[in-house]
Amino acid sequence: MTQTFPDYRALFTRMVDELRRQSLFVIERFTLAEPLSMSDIQALERETGYELTDDLRAFYAQMNGLDLKWFLDPAISDADRASFHLEYPDMDVENSSDEYASAAIRILPLRDVLTRDWGEEVYYEPDMGFHGQSLSTEDFQASMRPFDLFSDYRASILAFREKKDPAVFLLDDHHAVWDESRGTDVRSYLNFLLATKGQSDARKRWLFEYGGYDQRVRFDQES
Repeated sequence: MTQTFPDYRALFTRMVDELRRQSLFVIERFTLAEPLSMSDIQALERETGYELTDDLRAFYAQMNGLDLKWFLDPAISDADRASFHLEYPDMDVENSSDEYASAAIRILPLRDVLTRDWGEEVYYEPDMGFHGQSLSTEDFQASMRPFDLFSDYRASILAFREKKDPAVFLLDDHHAVWDESRGTDVRSYLNFLLATKGQSDARKRWLFEYGGYDQRVRFDQES
């Protein structure tokens, strides 16, 4: 039985509205790009040779990218600050720089995901290989496509196998560490972003595992 794809446009809007209603947070930016038509999505697949999952097609049919950044309001009281850090003990949510944004989502437009020349944004040497496989720089960049560039320190990618079957993986340490992440599907990743409100370190706590690239995890959330 086919699952109905959630209305992520409404869910992310509701999440940001909830943050705005609380005096603890500053929303620096929030943008949902206009949807792509299914014909435009399929045309990009034909043009680039990548085969998307149904969930990726459904997401981009709702919004062609998402940009959110928020941080803890520096003017809140000491009591509120202490309460917040008790709730999120491992999170430096006050970090408001783009470089190490503590709470951010930056899902790229689909054309950028599939065609962007992102060699200067990642660290890779051909002799490093990926998951034990030696890849040329060209093959590496064709397989590992940028998806959610939420900070300069960490990012999430779509890892394709022969331009099919993409899974979401986490890059760490200025996009240099490739093999210490478990993979997940797009729907689980989006549900996790909603549950954690885009907190950057939460992604690592969920996906990081030494040598975990052969594992796949799911995150289910009632909408």
